[in-house]
Amino acid sequence: MKNEEITPPWIKYPRFPPYDGFWRQSGELWLVYVWEPFWNELTPIEKEDYLKRWDVPEYSYQINPEFGKWLESIDNN
Repeated sequence: MKNEEITPPWIKYPRFPPYDGFWRQSGELWLVYVWEPFWNELTPIEKEDYLKRWDVPEYSYQINPEFGKWLESIDNN
């Protein structure tokens, strides 16, 4: 059974851009336990439709690989 549609991160937490520390602290819990299960259940077509409906801002909430590597490197220090 599909999860009920949830509000995307850029609407639910508009004051926190993708690379804000919030997403590495309290926001991370919401991403892991609410957003990711919902998002991962959607088919590619459903994801495309969802993004069209919710007017995605210019920036992306998906961390690029280089930025992700940098975050991991500072976590290991």
